[in-house]
Amino acid sequence: MNQDPYQEENLDLKNIIFRYLPYWYFFALSLILALGLAFFYNRLAEPVYRVNSTVLISDRSKGLGQGALLSEMDIFATRTGFHDQIIILQSNKLIDSVLKRMDIGVYYFSTHSILGTYRKNELYQDTPFRVITDKETSQPYEKQFIVKIIDNTSFEIEAGDDDIALPKTVYQFGEIVSGRQTVENAPAKDFRFLVELTEKFSTENHQGSTFLFVIRNPQALVGEYTGRLNVEPYNKDAWILNVSFQATHLQRAIDFINTLTNYFVELGLTEKNQIAQNTIEFIDEQIAITTDSLYLAESSLQRFRQESQLMDASYMANQLMGELQALDGQKAIEQVKRQYYDYLQEYLSNDKDFSQVFGPSALGIEDRLLNELITELSKLYSERATLMLSTTERSPMIQALDLKIEQARRTLEENIRSIKSASDILLADLNRRIGQTERRVSQLPKTERELIGIQRRFNLNDATYNYLLEKRAEAGIAMASNIADNQVVDPARFTGRVAPKTSRNYAIALMLGFVLPLGFLILRDFFNTKIQDKKEITDALPFPVLGIVPHDESASKSEEIDLVVYDNPRSHLVEAFRTMRANLQFIIPGDHSKVIVVTSTRSVEGKSFTALNLASVFALSGKKTVLVGADMRKPKLFREFELKREPGLSNYLIGREPLDKILQPTTQDENLFVVTAGPVPPNPTELLETKAMETLLAELKTRFDYIIIDTPPVGLVPDAMALMKQADTTLYVIRQHFTDRSALDFIREFSEKTGIKNICIEINDMEATKLGARYGYGYGYGYGYGYAEEEAQVDQGLLGRWKDRMKNGKG
Repeated sequence: MNQDPYQEENLDLKNIIFRYLPYWYFFALSLILALGLAFFYNRLAEPVYRVNSTVLISDRSKGLGQGALLSEMDIFATRTGFHDQIIILQSNKLIDSVLKRMDIGVYYFSTHSILGTYRKNELYQDTPFRVITDKETSQPYEKQFIVKIIDNTSFEIEAGDDDIALPKTVYQFGEIVSGRQTVENAPAKDFRFLVELTEKFSTENHQGSTFLFVIRNPQALVGEYTGRLNVEPYNKDAWILNVSFQATHLQRAIDFINTLTNYFVELGLTEKNQIAQNTIEFIDEQIAITTDSLYLAESSLQRFRQESQLMDASYMANQLMGELQALDGQKAIEQVKRQYYDYLQEYLSNDKDFSQVFGPSALGIEDRLLNELITELSKLYSERATLMLSTTERSPMIQALDLKIEQARRTLEENIRSIKSASDILLADLNRRIGQTERRVSQLPKTERELIGIQRRFNLNDATYNYLLEKRAEAGIAMASNIADNQVVDPARFTGRVAPKTSRNYAIALMLGFVLPLGFLILRDFFNTKIQDKKEITDALPFPVLGIVPHDESASKSEEIDLVVYDNPRSHLVEAFRTMRANLQFIIPGDHSKVIVVTSTRSVEGKSFTALNLASVFALSGKKTVLVGADMRKPKLFREFELKREPGLSNYLIGREPLDKILQPTTQDENLFVVTAGPVPPNPTELLETKAMETLLAELKTRFDYIIIDTPPVGLVPDAMALMKQADTTLYVIRQHFTDRSALDFIREFSEKTGIKNICIEINDMEATKLGARYGYGYGYGYGYGYAEEEAQVDQGLLGRWKDRMKNGKG
């Protein structure tokens, strides 16, 4: 056996190639079918396109530009992180808003034919008509309607589903179409819609044409678009999102992605502007109150000066008025701050969402802790809103977040109470100081006292008003300076066709077209227990292969044992037997008479066929040869030579007939004699083991050069064992595609147990393969035994019969 592992692998590969090469037509047919299916799939499958866009997400942690400086006021700062933006972009709520903006609740299709197959082609912006649904009624979602345009005023419509009650009817464009939809286990529902022409309508192109439309279920449409949308980071370092979408209509996909990304950017800017707007509205409320007071104070001051003819006060009065003005200004600002604290407490007491509360910096409140608490609470509310886009109130994440929000609210409440207490102390101190100054004013003359009081009210309201106007101007500037935190880097663009992938489909078809038949043949051989080739025999047995008898189509149809040596002396079969004759002369050297026993494991393996023709080729070479029919259980040799069945071997072995009586010459060759089996005895095994058999062989050796003995199958009965021990060699016949692999183990164990080593192998009925062309030649016959099994028949199978028909011109 070859010990080189690499060479062994090459030999195995070669063996596989030559084993399956005869089935090339099987592979060719499989490849043609697979490639044909791939071709039709590529032509008929609806194409799916991929569209990509990139969006920049603002990283406010980097840099101190205008956005970073203005964000200190917390007027327009968004409070969601990078990964929150991914959730928002893929949220059902956002996509639902985008689809409503695009107004694509109805899909339109034209009809056409490809390769004889009815197809429909989606019309996105080129539809000649538009369907307007009635929002007050239920609609037949996901149902198909067929519209045939008659002319520019009328059309014919019918339902394409059985559960829609809408008979084929002619309507005018703009006329309401009404019908009824049957709903399982529920009352029928009425629906209404109208069909009107669009500017795309052309009499030349559309009159007489048939179209389809489907009213899409909004929830199903949102789910479909969400499933086809993919948002992921561009890379691990960049704050850029890659947004991709797959759809069967390229322009619709591009429009969807552009609308989605632009709307997403608008939402961020809208949130910032809303916070700034809340600040301005709060200040405007305070300004409205202050304006009225300022107007009244100004009117009183003018009227007093006109009546008292006092245009200015004394130095002392002016000094006291300045002190009061400064104290009143501080008190006014503190009161505005106090209003903001009350504003925050109202939000807390009413359990309002803090995501749009403006920060205290907008009113000049420089309390770092308060800023941090409001920012944290706003961030928690924004995070909760983001999670709610993809989960429910019962989610553990939402419940955990609610606990954090509640804790932050309590902390903020405590901080506000503390700040308000400090504010109360400051206001009390200001009131005390104002009271002290007012007592000093009371010592002035009455006219100056009155002037100071009126002037004081005016100055207080004027200072408050100017302060509020300043803060409103700052908020307005911030709002006008707002830019979106996020921006679209690349608009939607076509990046490839997802399906069908033509090249990949053809590659898969090629692979399957080759692998499927190969797999079928390998599995067939795996479950086939019959011997397939010579290598199986040489690997399993230590005995030499004497010769190979090829397969023959004509001989396989014969019901008898063919005497091919004389019937067709130039055939490949005869050449095979001549080769075996030459090999035997090397295996059994010398000039003495040679005894050759022919046996097999079971019937129908060609044992008698081999014995008959091997004896014939020896006789043709001028060697005196005798063929002994030792198969006394199922004798057949006498028929092939047209000899008498009796007397035969059994008669000789029981002592009733001498050798000359049982030895019969043949008409085919003067050198060939036959000893038939004779009558079937009750004990053939015992007869073959008697001294008479040894005596017979001794006498035959004195008369013949070669003694060929046809014995029963050794795998069924032990008749041949005694003869094999007396023979010069035993020719063991193995038939391809018929002998079971277990026979190889039997032969090896039989040799080891009996000690019979002079065995050589003949491979019978061998199908040869050469360079992928199959050369059929050999033999076959119907032959069997009645020992432990019924007479066997060789079944070529459906593929074999089909090949026979093709070779015979019947296919």
